Amino acid sequence: MSAQEDDGYLISEDDIISISVRNEPDFSVKERSVRMDGRISLAMLGEIHVSGKTTKQLEEEITKRLEFFVKDPVVTVFVDRVFSHWVTVAGKANRTGRFAIGSPSSNSPSTVLDILAIAGGPTETAKVKDIKIIRTVNGKQVQFPFNYKDALQGKNLYQNILLENRDLILVP
Repeated sequence: MSAQEDDGYLISEDDIISISVRNEPDFSVKERSVRMDGRISLAMLGEIHVSGKTTKQLEEEITKRLEFFVKDPVVTVFVDRVFSHWVTVAGKANRTGRFAIGSPSSNSPSTVLDILAIAGGPTETAKVKDIKIIRTVNGKQVQFPFNYKDALQGKNLYQNILLENRDLILVP
């Protein structure tokens, strides 16, 4: 996603970003990971805090800093991969662990079926009718039931909810 496609997404720790400065390859970087402190390092510009900023905001900041070195810099920031939005699959799935999801405002939000497919589905011994999605809302845990068998048959698709950052899919 670039500033031209800026949807208000805020860059976060672990995201992978690229910065292009037209006609200035020394100031451009490809696939730079945002560190846990929310910063990246750029040649000549030093440390830049990027976490919590949109691509447009970051472009403006880098442009201002570059004006000392480059006449009329044209900066484009891309979010190559979003790793700050993830869910956990636990229990009797063929693959468990953390899985990256699109942010709710992205063009590719993830549903329960999407992530379970990536996780290889439930194991043969899983209780597929009793899967739970556990989400923390205002400090309290909320559970959403999910019947995998029904969803695969196209029944009760309302339960195939869009996942939110840090949801837990528990497959008993």
